[in-house]
Order: sequence, then structure tokens, then C-alpha cells
Amino acid sequence: MEKRKQDSLVSEIVNFIGEQTRLNPGCSPGVLSAAIQKRFRISSDQAEKLAGLVKEKPEAGRLGLAAIELNLTFNCNLTCAYCFIREKNQHERMSFATAAKAVDLLMERAAFPTVNITLIGGEPLLEFELIRQIVPYAHEAARRRNIFVTWSVTTNGTLLNETILEYFAQNRINMLLSVDGGEKNHDRYRRTKSGEGTWQKIAGLIPLIKSYQPWLGVRMTVSTEAVGDMREDFKQLVELGVNQFIIAPAQGAECWSKEQIEQYGLNLVEILQDYHALKRRGIPIFIEEFEKDENEYKGWGCRAGSTSLALAPDGAVSPCSKMLGLTDEGGKYVIGNINGELDLKLLEPFQNPISRQPQHCRHCTRKCSGGCYAVNFEQTGDHFTASEENCLFWVVCQETKRISGMLSAGGAQCQSCRARCQ
Repeated sequence: MEKRKQDSLVSEIVNFIGEQTRLNPGCSPGVLSAAIQKRFRISSDQAEKLAGLVKEKPEAGRLGLAAIELNLTFNCNLTCAYCFIREKNQHERMSFATAAKAVDLLMERAAFPTVNITLIGGEPLLEFELIRQIVPYAHEAARRRNIFVTWSVTTNGTLLNETILEYFAQNRINMLLSVDGGEKNHDRYRRTKSGEGTWQKIAGLIPLIKSYQPWLGVRMTVSTEAVGDMREDFKQLVELGVNQFIIAPAQGAECWSKEQIEQYGLNLVEILQDYHALKRRGIPIFIEEFEKDENEYKGWGCRAGSTSLALAPDGAVSPCSKMLGLTDEGGKYVIGNINGELDLKLLEPFQNPISRQPQHCRHCTRKCSGGCYAVNFEQTGDHFTASEENCLFWVVCQETKRISGMLSAGGAQCQSCRARCQ
């Protein structure tokens, strides 16, 4: 397995352990080990070692972190209309002093032997020189505490060059590209400030990118205008050599109609069928949502504000980056500034989100995680009250997982039949 795929797996395991210990704070190492082994299909010895490395549950009121998101800038060289940063400012840039304090917080509050730092924005590559300061500082801070750091960066890719790619490869910084499909739909939104499309540039860069990061992931954001082209957009990205996909609808204050969500679901099933066909042909491809068990339930809420925090360029601290991007101060849910004081007690609702679960959700037969906190706030005015849109998209995802399980089982049965016939 390539080093980058190993790093990605480590990050997934860290996140999984964080969720499990948050939802079941009293679980024994044996129970946690069994859950890790089942989820990641690793040996019992490996699972036991990972479970044994988890530190004791922090005392009440103490924050135990697995990750931080550093919004290096809210500025961007593109003008995507659906961007979750609603109000961009080219002067909002993170200083190294602020970044260093954020790294120190992560190390001091680390509850796991491996932690993750995500570099995000805006467009984080506008601050590449800052990245080159943060990375060695974080590695040294982690080394002193015997902690291992994994890295992620989400970028539109337009500023990538060989110098940046070489640096990322040397420091094992895993890139996720934001590419919305083929040229037609990508360029519908992802334009420069002068109005030029960016698809051709990204497509031209992918061979160079893959020479440094062979396993390439993209986030394919689907707008209501592009929903009819989802399958074709997926195919074009596969043809470019993309290996891993996060396919998600563009959500915000403006809601999808039920008809649009239905169309999204039907097209997602078509992509699912193509995905299984590609896997049977041996094409290296992975979509996590298609590989999950439909009955897998992680509980109400996500890691935001529980084992992960996000920082704005000025040092403001919030549970997650999407919340920081909201215009409403209540939606941002800032608990203080890294350069001053933090009121960690304000995180209690996010550390125990089940206490905020609406009554009607408790009796729902479709057990979900409660939706995205930021989208919930935009559509309902409350972080913990899922909007109808979020509920419907959850049903779509669950049905897709169910069908994926059937296709996987059917494929295995077919292979078994062919083997018996030979």
C-alpha cells in the first residue's frame, strides 16, 4: 500500500476512534478493538494495539482533540457561488503566530497518538509560504509529545505547481481537489475573478499531480443546475484518473425541491452501478459512502466541537469550518480566540449532541446523525434541528448503501458461480 493511502487510512481510523469514544465514553479497550477490527478489516493484534493507545477519557469539561482545521485565509482566487465562506475578504490571512498557537492547542489537548491537521480556506495555496512554516513547527511539536501528525489540504488546484507538489509529497500532505465534474458543470461555478473557466487548467495538471500523488481524491459538489449531469460528470473524472470521490450536494439557505432530491438519488444509483462495474474491471476507485453498511450507526452529531475544532484566519475558534463561513454570528458559534481566551464550556452541546436531539427525531425509524450543523442552522435556525432537506438526503444515502450492499453480494455470488463452473 502506498504511503499516502496508509496516511489516509490512519486518519480514518483516528476519526473512527474519536467517534466511538465520544459516543461510548465508557467502552472497554476490548469493545473498541472489536469495532476497529470490524470496520477496517485489520488483524485482531493490530486492532488491540490501536485501541490500547487511546488515552484515558479526559476529566469532565476537558477537551480531547483528534484534529484541527486551519482556515489559512478566507480569500480565494475563484468566485464559486455556492462556497460555504459566504463573505470573503482578501485581507483575512492567518499569521504564523496564530497558526502556532492552534498547533500547540492540538498537541496539548491531543487525546490520540495520531492527530490530523487540515489546511483549508478560502484557497489555502494562496498561503503556501505560511504552510511551509506551519508544517515543520507542527512536526517538532508532535515529536516532543510522541504524537504522529497526518495532513490534509483541500484546494481548487489552480495554483498547484511542481514546487508545491514536491513539498506536499516530501511531507506526506494529502490533497483533496475540488472538481465538480466535466468542463460544462465545473466551469458553471468554478471561475476566476475575471470570469474564465478553470476545468482545462485542472485537467491539464492532473498527470503532474498524479506523478507526485498517485492516489487522487476529489470532492464533486453537485448543484441543482448540474444534477441531471451527475453520471456524465462522474465518468469524465474517472477518465481523468481520479481514484477517490466525495460526491455531495451543494447545500445552503436555498433548499432543494423534493423533485430535485429524487433526481439526485436516481442519478447517484446510476453512478453506484458504474462504480461497481469499474471495481469488477479492477479499476482503482473508492467511494466511502458506497462501501458503508446501511445499518452502521455512529450516533447523533459529528466530531465537530467534540474531537475537532476549526480556526478562522484571525484566530476565532468554532466547532467547524462550515460554521465559521456563515454570516450569522450565532451560526458561527465562536467560543473565543486562540490569541486570547477560549470558553470550552460552550462546546458542551457539541460534546453531548444527543441531549439536543429534537423529540420527533427520537422516534424516527431512519436513524441518522442529525445532518450538517451549518446547513441545519441556515435552514432551521438551530444547529441540532435537522432540516427536511437533510432528512431526505439521508434517506437517499441510506438507500444507496442498501443497493450497494446488494450489488456487492451479487458480484461475490457471480464470482463464486464462475469459479464452480470452471
